[in-house]
Amino acid sequence: MEPARPLLKEITNEEVQSAPPKKGIKDFIIYGSLAIAFGTAASLMYLWFIYSASHISTDNAFIDSELYPVSCRIMGYVKEILVNENEEVKKGQILALLDDTDFKVELSFKKAKLSKAQSDMKRATSLLKTKAISQADFELAEANLIANQADYDGTMLKLKYTQITSPVDGIVGKRTLEPGQFVQPGQGLYVVISQNNLWVKANYKETQLGKIKVGQKVEIKVDAFPQLRLFGHIQSIFPSSGSRLSILPPENATGNFTKVVQRIPVKIVFDAKSNRYLKSGMSVTSTVLINE
Repeated sequence: MEPARPLLKEITNEEVQSAPPKKGIKDFIIYGSLAIAFGTAASLMYLWFIYSASHISTDNAFIDSELYPVSCRIMGYVKEILVNENEEVKKGQILALLDDTDFKVELSFKKAKLSKAQSDMKRATSLLKTKAISQADFELAEANLIANQADYDGTMLKLKYTQITSPVDGIVGKRTLEPGQFVQPGQGLYVVISQNNLWVKANYKETQLGKIKVGQKVEIKVDAFPQLRLFGHIQSIFPSSGSRLSILPPENATGNFTKVVQRIPVKIVFDAKSNRYLKSGMSVTSTVLINE
């Protein structure tokens, strides 16, 4: 006769460890992770909406500055170039020299004529006291002196114009002349970029302008220096969109109209003195703090 089998099977430790977890614990982990992810996403969206309500940003912005074209006042040949591109210059510093030989010869001739006119005027003054000449002759000598003085001063001015000088402190950004080149009056020779007056030109969408006002504080981040944090304020808003100031402005009445959100330039000036490492044309991101 076979022995009786036990009613309950003995369960070993290995079977306990290999047993699958309960379904309730697995569901709790899955739903808990989903709830955390959903809550995090909702919190981020809420913070984003709050941020968007108090900040208006654009990366369509760059650093701008004043460009001073330097042109010649007289015609002549370039004698010497004293300053090249990318060099710092001071206001009044001589950038180049034109050949002044002809003007020096002309000045010597005008100086002799002026000396003769001064002598005639001195003699006429003495003769008028003794009534040896008429008042008309005296006035003629006086007019001759004035004319020769003006002629002499004009030649001196031409001689001065042979020195091409910088109008402001800055950096030479462009040079378009070479030694021996013949230049004409009004011809551009240099472009000097001022480093003392930099600002940001930000092109905001027309749909963003409703909350932008003059005087609002602006945070400025320069792409070239991510760690640099600068602040400024809105100085002015341009009276038209950038497209209206272009060479060929759009004409919407021609029948091929396509509506595009326009950009309005906004001028932002720095609160502190401009950083010496900032250069005109650098890309920036400007954020208007509309609640401050």
